[in-house]
Amino acid sequence: MLRLNLLLTFTALGFLVGCGPDSTPDTEESGGGTFRFNVLETPNSLDPAWIRDTASSDVGSSIHEGLVEFDPVTLEVRPCIAESWDISEDGLTYTFRVRRGVRFHDNGCFPGGVGREVTARDFKYSFERVCDPRVASPGSWMFLGFVEGAQEYRDAIAARREVERRRSSGAMEESSDDRFRKATINDLIEMSIAGNGVSGLSCPDDWTFVVRLERPFSPFLYRMGHSFSWVVPREAVEHYGDDFFNHPVGAGPFQFVKWTSGQRIVLQKNPHYWGKDKDGKPLPHLDGIEITRIADTNSEHYELLQGNLHFQFPIPLDQWDNIFNEDLSLKPDYQRFQIQSGANMRIEYIGMLNTDPLFQNKTLRQALNYAINREEIAATILNHRAVPDHGAVVPKGMPGYETFEGPYHYDPDRARQLLAEAGYPNAEGLPLLELQLNSSGRDNEKIAEIIQGYMEEIGVKVSLQVVDWRVHLDTVREGKVPFYRMGWLNDYPSPENSLMLLEGHNHPPDGENYACYKNPEFDRFFAAALESTDPAEQNRLYRKAEEVAVADAPWIFLYFLKRYRLVAPEVRDFPMNAIDRRYLKWVWLDNAK
Repeated sequence: MLRLNLLLTFTALGFLVGCGPDSTPDTEESGGGTFRFNVLETPNSLDPAWIRDTASSDVGSSIHEGLVEFDPVTLEVRPCIAESWDISEDGLTYTFRVRRGVRFHDNGCFPGGVGREVTARDFKYSFERVCDPRVASPGSWMFLGFVEGAQEYRDAIAARREVERRRSSGAMEESSDDRFRKATINDLIEMSIAGNGVSGLSCPDDWTFVVRLERPFSPFLYRMGHSFSWVVPREAVEHYGDDFFNHPVGAGPFQFVKWTSGQRIVLQKNPHYWGKDKDGKPLPHLDGIEITRIADTNSEHYELLQGNLHFQFPIPLDQWDNIFNEDLSLKPDYQRFQIQSGANMRIEYIGMLNTDPLFQNKTLRQALNYAINREEIAATILNHRAVPDHGAVVPKGMPGYETFEGPYHYDPDRARQLLAEAGYPNAEGLPLLELQLNSSGRDNEKIAEIIQGYMEEIGVKVSLQVVDWRVHLDTVREGKVPFYRMGWLNDYPSPENSLMLLEGHNHPPDGENYACYKNPEFDRFFAAALESTDPAEQNRLYRKAEEVAVADAPWIFLYFLKRYRLVAPEVRDFPMNAIDRRYLKWVWLDNAK
């Protein structure tokens, strides 16, 4: 099992490392209470099939759970609703034993409003729902091409829908890019046969869930800890219909109370939660959670100082010098706070839609990469908070994987030379580039303005279009935005979860390759790595794939983030990890502080 030890200890400087779930409330005055934090962006959805962004995951991770979870410090995979599992010798069959006594939240979708027990069949339903094209989940990549029969199930439903369309409104469209629209009716009928379920998902009984893979895939257990693998009850999905995204029902430590859009989400303790702490005390320790939606990081910071929030992450760029001395010790006004710091498996980049006529030009994409002074950004506005990325897809800190050092160091002369080779000498004839971004408390805008200046130096004109996070994510995913800011925080500690962003079959709507990059050589190395069972060989093949992609410059590579979290003095058992997965069931408030 891979282990991570990524938190930095700065004891002499007032820094702390979260100790994990090792301490418990030991007095009547401690524990309980309401934990409050803020999200800078409006969550996209609280339906696990649609939780694809950080804000949604930060909220949803307290409502929902899956077969496994990650250790809050080391990120090791450990049991959750599955109390144990076996893996066949050939690596193709995973048998999970579902824990008895786990209940869905009490909710009006159930008879008498009482949540029922979670069974293996709920996982089969939840996984098939993510694969169902009618749900249009952005998480279908989790299963398609990996779980036996997942693609056939998806195709069968799509074929049935096309048969229904033709019966009601139209005929075959031979010129269509949609393979179902141009298929014959006999082909559609043949494809539709597999539509009764995913053949690789089975439930021998209520407490055994079996998953069969098409080929060995070593990161599979990590994927079982992803939000797309969290379990939901059919009753809730059918009861709330299209509103399930803001009326979530799960099996996690907290249950949903209300969501006032753009303002506040309220969760309360799940009194029937199955988990206990190391001393046998029922979890969660908190009575509830309140999540506010304040878009400006400075306003968010003020709420922290007033005691209305229990932590802030990330720390605002504008407040850094007010909080820290040069040696990273805390200034007097902040010495009551706890500071957590650690490496972060997150990359920041500017995406270029590789299918767009302009950005099909690889030389142009390379030219723009040489125009960015990453060192200056890291040393000034992001002082202490970023490491320049000169061309790496896999973030720093990946266990057993050496970070690739790409070629894109700041070189405006090289950028101008490549612009000329791309057909745009002195950037003449190059249209205005509109960079779309979300604000993220104004921090993204400030950095984008600096990048705008670097582009100006080589003659490239860039305008900024700031939009709401949900609009940004949806339009990028739909291929409507050729030039966009984006970041990727790994879902789990594997190079596969980074490199799949550029896999040729992983284009939206079925995947996360928003740039629509495709190179057969990359795909060949990546596929070979997935099939390898030797870690060293796997990493060698991942590296080959990464080298191919970096040479093609599908993105403008920016930097890796280092994270700092300012935490209220009374907060306990709130450790930080490299993928920012937050397990609030362990958190308690020391009211003596």
